[in-house]
Amino acid sequence: MEAIKKQLIIDTDPGDDDATSILWVIASGKFDIKALTVTNGNVGVDKCIINALRTLEIADRTDIPVFGGAYKPLVRPSIEASWIHGQDGFGDLGFPLPVATAADGYAPVEMIKIAKASPEPITILALGPLTNIAIAIALDPDFARHVKEVIFMGGVMRFSGNETPRASYNVKVDPEAAKAVYNSDIPVVQLGLDVCDLVTQSVEDLDAITAANNRVTDFLTKLLSYRRYDAVKIIKDAEGKVVGELKAADQVESRNDGIGLNDLTTTGYLINPDWFKTMHVAMDVETHGLCDGETIIDYKGLWGRKPNGYFAYEVDGEALVEQWVKDSTTAFSHLV
Repeated sequence: MEAIKKQLIIDTDPGDDDATSILWVIASGKFDIKALTVTNGNVGVDKCIINALRTLEIADRTDIPVFGGAYKPLVRPSIEASWIHGQDGFGDLGFPLPVATAADGYAPVEMIKIAKASPEPITILALGPLTNIAIAIALDPDFARHVKEVIFMGGVMRFSGNETPRASYNVKVDPEAAKAVYNSDIPVVQLGLDVCDLVTQSVEDLDAITAANNRVTDFLTKLLSYRRYDAVKIIKDAEGKVVGELKAADQVESRNDGIGLNDLTTTGYLINPDWFKTMHVAMDVETHGLCDGETIIDYKGLWGRKPNGYFAYEVDGEALVEQWVKDSTTAFSHLV
């Protein structure tokens, strides 16, 4: 008798690393993906919807519905990340438009429906800002009871942020949403830069993806080329004067000419939590001041609060990337 697969929603803002992660989840064969729910983030929500549809089409999985969601953060203007993803979110590389279209329905509402219909509490893999999930929590106070956990690519404790010195991008885009989710009754697993910055997809890993030479790996090779070779963020001072630039490879101390796909590290926790060490802790989110968007981890229990989630602080990055390469190069060999 075949084991029942874990029920999963992927909340996403594709993005090359989102697309790579979605394809890994499909390749693993471990999950019943009920939907992709799309939020504003790396680029605008309409572009992210197109990229989600493109990704599923490449993998021959257009049976998975895509629902559009929040077009902006709860209370703030949006912050896009087109410098690393391109204006279209997929490196401006000329990918054809998908044939499929988004399903009818609003992502937070569909999240609620899917969670309540699930025979067991559902897992949400959150690869973008948490706006959709925060809206679902606000719409239905019973929603949290039907969610096992939110596995979240966001936050930082011991490393530098990548949007501000103390904030990761996915939190800084919508810290009010992150605060709402962290303070709900849903356990959050924070897969932040503390582990993401420890994982590298090396030149050899990327060459192995290319060598597989199937429809999905050809797509990945092209998709990741923008991040590898062209992504540059221009840094300006308060007067608009250019004072520096940041390449994708500069976000951590050394990539050895490889890249770091943060969403892929987070997806690794979904695939195999044993690759990670975590602390069961109380966590919260700052929404004002100099450290706006910072995730606070009370690992000494000084707040006196009950733990509300797990903070990932260590990862076996080599095992994670090895499995990603193996799954991605074998699962889609029938697609040419």
